[in-house]
Amino acid sequence: MNLVNELKKRMKEDSGYLITAYPELYKKVIAEMIKPFKNKKISKVVSIETMGLMYGTMIAYKLNLPFITIFKSGRVPKKYVLSKKYKDYSKKTKSLDVGKITINKGDKILFVDDTLETGESAKTSINMIEKLGGRVVGISTIYNKLKQKDEKFFKKYNYHYLVKLKD
Repeated sequence: MNLVNELKKRMKEDSGYLITAYPELYKKVIAEMIKPFKNKKISKVVSIETMGLMYGTMIAYKLNLPFITIFKSGRVPKKYVLSKKYKDYSKKTKSLDVGKITINKGDKILFVDDTLETGESAKTSINMIEKLGGRVVGISTIYNKLKQKDEKFFKKYNYHYLVKLKD
């Protein structure tokens, strides 16, 4: 079975959350998520907790780069973080935090997540990265559930995904 079909099967059977339980599939996914960015002179990899951590940490390790976590709000003392509110796919207001000293002016960032559904948490993350002086030079996800109008926003950041799922 090819990679796209295997990932569609995983999405259908377990919402795509158990990829790490299949070692060979996980290795293929990591390799494919990295491939377009190997020669982009990236300086850091950034992911949002929770699902992004399963991929971002491994990608950072494979690229021998620092890994930065964007936390769901409230996990880090406020004096150390930049926080930003957004509405998620369920229309609930949430907040994300990133450590103020983790991203510096001129950092070239690869943003990694498992899925972009509405893209709101990714847009919020990109906004925080840029506010701290970083520049997103790539976005890598497994699943793309974005509507075409939302996907257009991410293309300017060199958006790469493995599987496009229907709107």
